[in-house]
Amino acid sequence: MKNILKTKNIHASGVCFENKGILILGESGSGKSSLALSLVANGAQLVCDDRAHLQVKNKILMMTKPPSLPGALEVRGLGLINVPLTTEARIDLIIDMELTSDSRLGGHKMELFGVEFPCVKGKNFYGLSDAIIVWSKYGGFLDL
Repeated sequence: MKNILKTKNIHASGVCFENKGILILGESGSGKSSLALSLVANGAQLVCDDRAHLQVKNKILMMTKPPSLPGALEVRGLGLINVPLTTEARIDLIIDMELTSDSRLGGHKMELFGVEFPCVKGKNFYGLSDAIIVWSKYGGFLDL
């Protein structure tokens, strides 16, 4: 019997980069797919675009692509494009494309299904893709 505590589909995109799952939240037009495209262009694998299926398994929040969606990335002006895919990823970081940071040093958190994650407020964040690539490759955040 699976130990799935909760499941839900949400408006989000997700990628896996350097074995770190990155869930990108935001409404249509907020830049979710553009950020995912930039990360995929730098070596990430797409998990889902536009909607994510979330489920808690053994106190770990996982994301997958809802079965009704294509395994591709929708890029405005180009349409659906094939990209490297993975079927499932553990969530390690949340990016909220609708929130603007009120702190120079970040330190934001977000809770989903009772699990707390570091959260980057991505609206108007110049260099966000580069920052996420460096975070993924070199070990995350320092506690100050």
